[in-house]
Amino acid sequence: MADIVRSADELAELLDEQISFLKASCAAFDSGFVGEIKRLAVSVRVLVHDTKTSTSLLTLTDRKGIQFFDSADPYDDENLVGHSSLVQIHLGSTGAKPKPHLDDVLEPRETNFETWWNGVVLVDAQRNEFSRRDIVLSLANKDGGAHVDHKIDEAYNNLRKNNAQGWITVDEAGREVPAEDNVPATMRQIAHELLRTLNRDYRCDRPIVPGTGILVRGMSLTTGDRPSELGLPNLRKDRPVVDGRKIGRNDLCPCGSGKKYKKCCLR
Repeated sequence: MADIVRSADELAELLDEQISFLKASCAAFDSGFVGEIKRLAVSVRVLVHDTKTSTSLLTLTDRKGIQFFDSADPYDDENLVGHSSLVQIHLGSTGAKPKPHLDDVLEPRETNFETWWNGVVLVDAQRNEFSRRDIVLSLANKDGGAHVDHKIDEAYNNLRKNNAQGWITVDEAGREVPAEDNVPATMRQIAHELLRTLNRDYRCDRPIVPGTGILVRGMSLTTGDRPSELGLPNLRKDRPVVDGRKIGRNDLCPCGSGKKYKKCCLR
């Protein structure tokens, strides 16, 4: 039998259904079920990810061209340590807990889909960069969201299991322990950004965890000759490559203008 074309009303109903899935999974995560990030990733993939053989719901409903809510803390590509743009660390008597920003956003921005999807949101101590796309597709396609692959990217695996970001915390006994995996809180924030993108009135405030003494965010460490320039937009993971090296903010712009990349095409 021949395929039939879905009506606009049917597609709108499917979009509402996926948004409901997102909200339900967010609630489950917030209640303590960390594994729900895998179902969050699947819903995000269905909503936004286009391939040669499948079309996202936002494309089918003509919404892929809207502006996307970007809550990431600015990332300085001269940073010498690991960085989590969508996560804040709550330090208290129970240790250091990575939490999504939700609506506790320093500089809320709106950007096009490609910049949002490919923006750098996690960087490990070896300078491996992870975009929202990397996190969502790893969770959905390889880590059990919709499929379990018998092979997994080494850098992603180290990020999840081997403290690749290199952060160390101190427990109540004064012992140094590896920091917790930042991927769950990152995935939760990606879902929050998408919900706010699709509903401008959507909000999800979370009070500071009781007992939190210090809240840390936007961690950055640079050398004296390359001072931090936080406040600029996050770099995209797919930025230009010259001589096998990705262009940084302080490099000459590949367009040939003679200006630094941060003063030219980055903007």
